Amino acid sequence: MARKNKSHPADESVHPLPSHPPEQGPHPSLEPILDENLDTLSALQLVDLLTQFYPLDSPRRIELGYLRRRIEELEVLNDQARQAVEKLDAAVTKLTSPANRVGTLLNLPKPDTALIVNGGTEFYCSIDPRLAQSKLLVGTRVLLNEAYVVIGDLGFETGGPVAKIQDLLPDGRLRVGQEGGLANTLVLRSAGLGKEKLKPGLEVRLDSSQRVALEVVAGAQARDHLLEQVPELPWEKVGGQDEARQAVRDAVELPLLHADLFKSYQHTSPKGILLYGPPGCGKTLLGKATAYNLTRQLRERTGVDHREYFMHVKGPEILNMWVGESERQVRELFARAREKAKEGFLPFIFIDEAESILGTRRAGRTSGILNTLVPMFCAEMDGIESLQQMVIILASNRADMIDPAILRPGRIDRKIKVSRPTRQGSEEIYRIYLTPNLPLDPELLREQGDDRQKAVDAIIAKVIDAQFSRREDNRFLEVTLRSGRHEYLHRGDLVSGAIIAGIVERAKETAIKRAIASPEPTGLSIGDFIAALDVEYKQNDIFPPNDITEDWLKLVDYDPENVVKLSPVKPRRTEASAII
Repeated sequence: MARKNKSHPADESVHPLPSHPPEQGPHPSLEPILDENLDTLSALQLVDLLTQFYPLDSPRRIELGYLRRRIEELEVLNDQARQAVEKLDAAVTKLTSPANRVGTLLNLPKPDTALIVNGGTEFYCSIDPRLAQSKLLVGTRVLLNEAYVVIGDLGFETGGPVAKIQDLLPDGRLRVGQEGGLANTLVLRSAGLGKEKLKPGLEVRLDSSQRVALEVVAGAQARDHLLEQVPELPWEKVGGQDEARQAVRDAVELPLLHADLFKSYQHTSPKGILLYGPPGCGKTLLGKATAYNLTRQLRERTGVDHREYFMHVKGPEILNMWVGESERQVRELFARAREKAKEGFLPFIFIDEAESILGTRRAGRTSGILNTLVPMFCAEMDGIESLQQMVIILASNRADMIDPAILRPGRIDRKIKVSRPTRQGSEEIYRIYLTPNLPLDPELLREQGDDRQKAVDAIIAKVIDAQFSRREDNRFLEVTLRSGRHEYLHRGDLVSGAIIAGIVERAKETAIKRAIASPEPTGLSIGDFIAALDVEYKQNDIFPPNDITEDWLKLVDYDPENVVKLSPVKPRRTEASAII
């Protein structure tokens, strides 16, 4: 081993630098550097500083250059190792640090202190000085560290339970409740609702802790009641109801259009009207026509841009299984109408199928909904002074089932019968649906000298004769009286606007199918309407058992006195069965 080392006294990998004569002591110019504080310089800076004091041809410069390269490589390697260690240290810190909590800000009682609710528990928490306290708003979510210090602002929640405002407290708090008025809770207002004008009945979204009301949300039910735009329905579009139409105009239009005369005569205008009669005879149509024509005439007379606000409420929509919920909806309905009246609208509350919610209290459900709903409606009606505030219109097929307290004078003052149209009234309705601009049968047009109006008149005359004929084959119902005598109701006795509209639509459908199948020009013919008339009545030949005959007689607008049985005419029943 000694011999090997002796034969190889030097290894180039260990001593790569060339040999040169040793120099005697340090260079004279290095003495000032050795006197300075060299701890402030890096290794590379020291090498660069030493190199500049040697001549360019000095062998030391080569050695220092080699040393500099090695030091530079080591420093790059150290930097990479330092970065890797820092990343690893950051990952370990994140993996081992406890989770931050999220709370809801309730108040800022004093500087640098926040009242926070987290998991149903309240905490007084310090605020990180780096956060701008002025930007922290009541109701926002805040981030809490393990020491329950507020270290971040997460903004408002986007979800949460929805509740209805039951009452407004003087200090600004809200009493809210869930569906049915159960579990009422007092909540704070968020910063966004601090100056908002709120009222009972509005729906608000709460935070997850149900301590703060964050925003007002639109109620779906309220939108369902509103017809944003009442269709254009001039009185001329309401056919076959001259008497009912005039009665509605006298009851609703006169007090509003001639308010001065009513005041001089000290005549009290009615608060509401009831439209009653058989189904399909135009009660809902009359309500919409009243809203359209009344506001139009008010605009023409006063020059003020009156706008109608038509709330069409179907009675069964108000019924709710939760105690007090139906009554609340009635209160909301009237409150909304009063609010719109203050905004310059003329609100109309049209309640269809009124007997379903305003029936006699002794005939109510076992749950007693009607026993409280009817008094609530009466109380709201008593708060209306006149039609100047709102127009109340009830519609019902069974007015005899509505509670007398609703129909007494002072509440629903006018009861207007909407009867089945007469022969002349039916002709008016046919003319509304059957206009000369419709495609007509070319053969019929040639017979009428290409006069489209005469062709329409010919169709209406034929279908009216077929519908109102008192022939035996036109009998529809057989009525057996207590005396044993039999009477018959014919097709014309059971006519309605809905049936006429159905006949016209069926005739149009037949003509369309014929036009699709035939390349020749075609159009509505008399035969289409006669066939549609037969099919319409045959498909409506559905009547109840004998034990509720009296109820159905009221629906067909026939006096039930001394009636013991009501049944379809047997031949017609046989024909209907054959078609099915």
